Amino acid sequence: MKIIGLAGLARSGKDTVADYIETKYGYKKFVLSDVLKDALKTEGKEPTKENMADLGNTLRKKSGKDIVAKMLYERCQNQKRITIVGFRSPEEVEFFRKKTKDFTLIEVRAPQNTRIRRSSEQDISEETRTTSQKKALNKSSRWRKLRSATTQPSKPCTKKLKK
Repeated sequence: MKIIGLAGLARSGKDTVADYIETKYGYKKFVLSDVLKDALKTEGKEPTKENMADLGNTLRKKSGKDIVAKMLYERCQNQKRITIVGFRSPEEVEFFRKKTKDFTLIEVRAPQNTRIRRSSEQDISEETRTTSQKKALNKSSRWRKLRSATTQPSKPCTKKLKK
């Protein structure tokens, strides 16, 4: 299985990149949070960000930080080429890295003002956004942990994909 993992700060364009790779190269897109959405729907609960965060935290405390990755792998293991969006921990990255010899983690970047502009109504509204909230969007501890999980420093991707 060939896996491209996409990581980046909130609103950096990870889904857009995954959609492009899916359309242009035939990869199947998977989003880690879809596992949580589906579990909540099965339980008859609304799949809000808060509910997904609560369920994800509960599962990770109970079964390890890579549990959502393991659950997603059950869904995608029969695919030949996939993209994965929505990593929450280095353990999730490492889980997929161990599952295949052909794993590439790509950091997706966008300027802070672009990411703030892309914020949806679910996020903090423009009027109530403070400087510290803007900084938090840039320096989340989750993102720092994911970046440290990569074995090589960030550099532009020059790898050509095959159709």
